[in-house]
Amino acid sequence: MSEMGRSFWAENRRVASARTQELLGYRWRYPSYREGLRAILAAGG
Repeated sequence: MSEMGRSFWAENRRVASARTQELLGYRWRYPSYREGLRAILAAGG
């Protein structure tokens, strides 16, 4: 892996989905990447 790739993954942070939704007053269509990926694949994307 490149130095830039290692740097990205070393500093990657998770986002608190529940907190983000609360602040924005928004509900995610696909709460997890798995659900989103499943929808993309089902749509033929």
